[in-house]
Amino acid sequence: MNKKQELNAFIKECITDALVKQMETHRLSEITITDIVKKAGVSRASFYRNFGSKHDVLENRLKILIEEWGKDFEARGDMEYFSESLLKHYYKHKNFYLLLHSQGLSGMIYENLRTACKIDESQNNIERYTKSLVSGSIFGWVDEWMRRGMNETPEEIIKLTSKSQSASP
Repeated sequence: MNKKQELNAFIKECITDALVKQMETHRLSEITITDIVKKAGVSRASFYRNFGSKHDVLENRLKILIEEWGKDFEARGDMEYFSESLLKHYYKHKNFYLLLHSQGLSGMIYENLRTACKIDESQNNIERYTKSLVSGSIFGWVDEWMRRGMNETPEEIIKLTSKSQSASP
């Protein structure tokens, strides 16, 4: 990465951190671009050179986080570890995910999870429906977990759900 790219990545990180910090005390709808750029110490032009909206900032953070998880997951090369590794990812970044949830932005998390499951238009119906079922099930876990404050560890969630599956008829 050259110096210009490094500087731009730093600016994007400053903008994202400023928005997330402000979301801790304000609703997203109350935060202005001016508020964000002041807190980030960058110009409006820098904001709009990198993002089109506040939602774009959050989507970018979600994309970076899920790509980070994807690299770790794919390096392991074990499909059986998919759910557990994803739960561990959410737990590692739980403050961010809980913040999105508290702001009524869980739909962004769900769409990001669909991306993680690699659902796309080129797939046939069976692939898409199967991946949608998996992403929806995992989102159900994560959504309920967030509603409860993510107090359990990923290992406890796996243990709880495996007990409920073995108790089912």
